[in-house]
Amino acid sequence: MAVRVCREISGEMYRGWFDRHAFELEYRSPFHNPAWLETASRGIDFQLRFIGVFEGRALVAAVPGFLTRRGPFRLFGSPLRGLMTSYLGPVVLRETETEVIALVKGCSQFARKRWRVAYTRFSLRDAPVDERPDLGPGWRQETPRSYRLDLTRGVAGLWEGLASDCRRNVRKAERLGIATAEMKDAHLFYEMLDGTMRRHGTVSWHPERFFHQLMEGLPPRDLLWSWGARYDGKIVAAGLFLHDDNEAHFLSGASKQEYGSLPTSYLLHWHAIERAADNGLQTFHSEASKVRSIDQFKESFRPALERRHTLIWSPRFVRRAENAFMSASGRLRQLRTHLDRRS
Repeated sequence: MAVRVCREISGEMYRGWFDRHAFELEYRSPFHNPAWLETASRGIDFQLRFIGVFEGRALVAAVPGFLTRRGPFRLFGSPLRGLMTSYLGPVVLRETETEVIALVKGCSQFARKRWRVAYTRFSLRDAPVDERPDLGPGWRQETPRSYRLDLTRGVAGLWEGLASDCRRNVRKAERLGIATAEMKDAHLFYEMLDGTMRRHGTVSWHPERFFHQLMEGLPPRDLLWSWGARYDGKIVAAGLFLHDDNEAHFLSGASKQEYGSLPTSYLLHWHAIERAADNGLQTFHSEASKVRSIDQFKESFRPALERRHTLIWSPRFVRRAENAFMSASGRLRQLRTHLDRRS
């Protein structure tokens, strides 16, 4: 195997390489698309960075990621939390002999040296061949759950595979005259999302500008399906779905409280699944949550429950600070919700 070297590359170089080789890249997803990366970076105000992996002068792999600061520490993640990005990690030319764990470790070392970061995070769609690789000191692993629906059965097969209550709710939505419609109003979506989160006792991690970036910047590139559920002449619920030519991902959904009893979510998800299958996509993805009612809804579409792999490097003192920050962040969000309700 030729010697590999990690170097920082520009966004322009990544975009050109990605566009030229998109159909030759292993591990590619909609999240690796330059348009998604640039949009998410602007929406959440993280710095977008790219690590190129070279054999000689040839760029054979790339790792997009985000750089930010938390307190005294600089962090690099592919991706970091808060970006509505389920996973990234390396994309690799197919003819290149590769070992993903070695790539991750090499990119982590490069990020620590190049940007002086004290924390690196890499989330992969699929588990490594060795599901519990020994990464060495400072490394730990997380395995968040993810639902993955095989679309290759076609629309008829997918419909027959739905749980009976799921089919019943889709039919009920149609009988009630609920229809899907293109949704372009980011302000309306954010209002519904804010209300939905408050009903669950929390608040959104994402500012309104994040959704303006998504809903204005991605549809022209055919990356985002943004649909509302129309009832009585108005949009009462909405869903956002990111996709490329191979897979679709549920990003976010929201509804108005007074219409919460309507089966709008069933109709919107089925519409996305039907559209994805009709367009020849292979899989439909949705993240598992810690809310059982939400997971039961997602399970009614009969997906497989998979596990992604997140590989994290940080010194022990940074890990302690991270735990303290996440705990404080949760309490601050709860306090904000409480104060907002009283105002």
